[in-house]
Amino acid sequence: MTNANRSMREKILETVTELFIHKGFHGTGVQEISKAVNLGRGALYYHIGSKEQILFDISMSLLRSALDTTLPFVDTDDPPDVKLHNIARALLRHHATHGEGWQVAVREARFLSEEYQQQVIDARREFEQLWHRVLQEGARAGLWRAVDAVDVRGVLGMFNYTARWMRADGPLSPEQIADRYVDLLLTGLIERSERSERSDRPDQPEPPPE
Repeated sequence: MTNANRSMREKILETVTELFIHKGFHGTGVQEISKAVNLGRGALYYHIGSKEQILFDISMSLLRSALDTTLPFVDTDDPPDVKLHNIARALLRHHATHGEGWQVAVREARFLSEEYQQQVIDARREFEQLWHRVLQEGARAGLWRAVDAVDVRGVLGMFNYTARWMRADGPLSPEQIADRYVDLLLTGLIERSERSERSDRPDQPEPPPE
């Protein structure tokens, strides 16, 4: 693919993402896309193949990008808790940049064909496995309890929902929000003073009253 074709395709992806956000997959017509990117129907199909193809490409490009930005933090010698903070920050930075695209990918992916849906599911599982690896490492190190696939999806659900409300001009940076979420994940809603008391307390039952 030439640079000019790549640039046009990226422009189409960005424009169609905006249209899907405001009008949905079924509410956006091919003629509307053609007009928005100033291309005839034939030229448009040359670049995107079909409307479904571009929805698939939006979803897969986001997942591949998320994988690429997460993997370097997983394949390190850092302690698991440091890795968890790093991959959480990487994910929320990604959401801060591509949040609207994520909304489209999550909301509209159900309209993909079975074949495309399966490819998206496989890519999501690959991404989930990176988080599972880090959480398993922490469990083996005794930093937290063992986790399963449901736990991992629950954790990611908390982080991924951030794409719906996080704003670039918000009071907290993506990294600050990520750190707050990790703190909530690992220590829950216990008051900080109580956490300190519990950590100093022997792990044994209280004696029965006399």
